[in-house]
Parts: sequence; structure tokens; C-alpha cells
Amino acid sequence: MQPPKSSICVLCGDRPATTRDHIPPKGLFKGLGVQLITVPACSICNNGASSDDEDLRYFISAQIGKQSPGSAKLWDDGAHKSIKRKTKLRESVIASASEVETSGGQGNIDVRIAFEAPVSIYQKVFERTTRGLYFFHTGRILPPNTKVVVDMLDSQPELNTPEIQSLTKHCIGAEAFVYRFGVDEADNSLWLYEFYGSHWVMAKTGAVIEDAF
Repeated sequence: MQPPKSSICVLCGDRPATTRDHIPPKGLFKGLGVQLITVPACSICNNGASSDDEDLRYFISAQIGKQSPGSAKLWDDGAHKSIKRKTKLRESVIASASEVETSGGQGNIDVRIAFEAPVSIYQKVFERTTRGLYFFHTGRILPPNTKVVVDMLDSQPELNTPEIQSLTKHCIGAEAFVYRFGVDEADNSLWLYEFYGSHWVMAKTGAVIEDAF
């Protein structure tokens, strides 16, 4: 589709758009060479988000592991380098790490290391992603005062429900990123984001129905 144009940054809805930002962040597609979506953005929204994007890449990659060629590239070409280079990121992961018991095969109990993924990082990056994709698909800038609520999902939602089946589905880089969405004319929308088939995030805008999922 032909991307819509705007002289105003579609992420903040305020400042002039002087550049274009990748939605979702291009760092989430390290080594895949896929065509990405860009939207009009101001330099503050674009350049000021790179550190959050890099941190999010690590937290997503650390949770999905190297279970596929794409997710292996995400770790080897990006996330692993970030955790080695960024001292604050490494310290925050170590500080939140703890041992948890999980059920293993044949009734065995496995002990693994778990860490806390920061809600604030997910909120900032996926609010930006949602605002960008909202504009890309509707040609409308989501008003700055329209709330975007981001939720990290613990597991894959049931994809065969009528609610999810009614959503429009798009893919970027095949398994790398799948998103589903529904939008009305009153800035209400639902977004379901899937990374490498194993990491899920949901975003809502406007006065959406709370129990839609």
C-alpha cells in the first residue's frame, strides 16, 4: 500500500515531521533484510527512542531464545551485543534475576533463572508502534490525548475466537512480526503483536471494550 503523508509527526501529533521512523523499531529485525514500515516523525521522537528500542530488543530476544533462524539472528546480531555493551541494561537484568521452579519432563522440577521485563519500556515502544501503525493504516494521526494502554501477555492468546478472527492481519519478515488490528472511526482500536511466534503484546486505544480478549 502507498504510505500516507503528513507534515506533522504522527508519533507525538505536535511537532513538524522532519524525518521518518521505523515502526516497529528496525533493531527487532536484525539480519533479516526485510522491508520495514516507516512513518513521518520529528527528530525528537525518532532519535530519542533508540536506547529504549535497543533495550526492548534484548528483553524480547532473551525471552524467545534462539528457537528459529530469525530469532537466532536477533540474539546473535543484536541483543547479545547490547547486553555486553550497555552497563545499565546488564545491571538492571542482574538486579531483577531470581531462581524459579518450572515443571520439567516426566514430572521433574527444573530451576531456571528469570528476570523482570520493564513495563515502562514496553509501554513507550509499543505506544509509539501503535501510533505509527494507526496512522499507516488509517491515514489519521491518533490525537495526543488519546490513551494507549500496552499489556505484556504471558502466553499466546486463543487465536480462533470471533474477536481475534475479525481483526486484520499483517506480517513483516514472515515469522518475525505478525500484527492484528481493528480500528473504528472514533480512535478506538485493538492491536495484537506477535514476535517470532512466541512473544505477545496487546495495545488498546480509546474507549475500547476491556474484555475483548
